[in-house]
Amino acid sequence: MTTPAIDTASSAIRWEVEELARWRRRLAIQVPAALAARVRDETVRGFARRARIKGFRQGKAPDRLIEQQYGPEIEREVLEDLVRQGIQTGIERSGLDPIAMPEIEDVHWTPDGRLEFAAEFDIRPAIELGRITGFRVERRARVVADEDVDRVLERLRRDRAEWRPVDRGAADGDRSVFDSVPLDDEGRPKVAERVENHRVELGTDSLLPEFEDGLRGLAAGAEETITVALRGAARPFRVTIRAVEERILPALDDAFAASLGSFASLSSAREHIRRNLEAELAQQSEREVNEALIDEVIAANPIDLPESMIERYLGSMLADRQGPLEGRVPAEREAEVRRLLRPGAERAMRRHYILNHIADREGLRASDGDVDQAIGERIDPAQSSVAAARRDLERSGQLDDLRFHLTMERVFAWLREHSEITSVSDE
Repeated sequence: MTTPAIDTASSAIRWEVEELARWRRRLAIQVPAALAARVRDETVRGFARRARIKGFRQGKAPDRLIEQQYGPEIEREVLEDLVRQGIQTGIERSGLDPIAMPEIEDVHWTPDGRLEFAAEFDIRPAIELGRITGFRVERRARVVADEDVDRVLERLRRDRAEWRPVDRGAADGDRSVFDSVPLDDEGRPKVAERVENHRVELGTDSLLPEFEDGLRGLAAGAEETITVALRGAARPFRVTIRAVEERILPALDDAFAASLGSFASLSSAREHIRRNLEAELAQQSEREVNEALIDEVIAANPIDLPESMIERYLGSMLADRQGPLEGRVPAEREAEVRRLLRPGAERAMRRHYILNHIADREGLRASDGDVDQAIGERIDPAQSSVAAARRDLERSGQLDDLRFHLTMERVFAWLREHSEITSVSDE
């Protein structure tokens, strides 16, 4: 299908849209000779103002000399300017919404001075949702057991434990304090690589297994050579044990409870922990309900995503140094990693488009009033005002994130309201 340009003036850029694949478009652009000549004259004058030609004051050299000296640069700048104008005009007047930079091809000049070229790109998919209500999903009703509270208390005890030296060999759960230095092929220490006072709790897999095995059983004052395999080669280390320490847990009593947050008793601390765990489990169940709902909506509304959109999303995942891959995927594994990540990337993109479409269709976008109310609930009025906090969020780029978060909360609340949620025991 072809959409003809509406411009008919001889000096106007002409464009024509061809529909290729579902979301792929091709713009055929014609830049008239009159416009090309005007841009070329302006470009030459711009070079003339900046050029320094021997025998002429700056900006006074004739055009023919400017063109002789800067011909290739002038032609390149003219071409880039005309292509940019042509694409901008074609996209704006055709109403297309590209999702990536166009691919330029078939660039050529006609005998009468017109510039013709084509630009291909994917457009943002138009979302038309069918069924988005009436789904049935389950909410897992979780119960906090005494053992769950015990695990939290045990973790808090371990965090607040003391380490005391012991006169025996180190075992799992102990902390070994040692110096180490790698040895060269002749058994001489590499002093520049020496590490002192290194503290490691055994049994936590924080060292190579061979190194931990070598530390077990060594008491304070012991010296030992521990050999580990690094990059396929055996590497010896000379280790000197400074101390072996065992963890002394605080007593599980009212005094310990008071150290956690001024609780009157251990039972009150346990009850506080239980309430926090119940709140966390409730939030987890709600997140699971939300994701189950959006999975139902995705399944009921297949969306054919543009390939370039998927590839760009995968590229951002691979390059994200703050993400789980830390931007460190070897080139030889990139194709495999892209294949593994693709299903999750496609779901994430469909999720994004569907949720935003529902927000717009149902009028669920968070308003300025909603944002201000949320800010007010998050600040201490004695320390800041809503207006000041809002300015801070805007300067840091977090205001849009807050508005989006509030919008998504409203969308999921709407989805839950228009579906059937049943509770099932997690036992």
